Amino acid sequence: MPEYLKLPLKFEPFFEKRRLDTCTLQQSIVRNLHLLITTTVGENKQNAAYGSAFWDHDYDIHLSNDARREMVIDSLQQQIAAYEKRLVAVVVEVNVRQTPVNESGGVRLRRRIEIVIQGSLARSNEPFRFATGFFIGPMAFD
Repeated sequence: MPEYLKLPLKFEPFFEKRRLDTCTLQQSIVRNLHLLITTTVGENKQNAAYGSAFWDHDYDIHLSNDARREMVIDSLQQQIAAYEKRLVAVVVEVNVRQTPVNESGGVRLRRRIEIVIQGSLARSNEPFRFATGFFIGPMAFD
């Protein structure tokens, strides 16, 4: 079974002539999807087009949840098609909702984005599923 280098790369083992950490194909895809989702376009210095355009509207309070949902879906579908070719028949589902969050000053409503990406591995047609969720404006994982 092929192995993929685990990110972030740690070069100490390499210089000590030991193997670098590896992961499975599914773990490699999960790491790339997570990076695609959490990177804004222009942030990656090696490829300015890599990342998700929806971060440009992170603090836009006038954007409805439905419009934000469509924006996230469109952005992710384009990025996955361009940067994660190991997946085929990709379906992106997004839910945007207001969620109460306990903070030092009391309870506050925050926007939470929940993303589910499903498809098949191009190599084996094996089903693949990835789910994540986070708050925006500013970004935070729970």
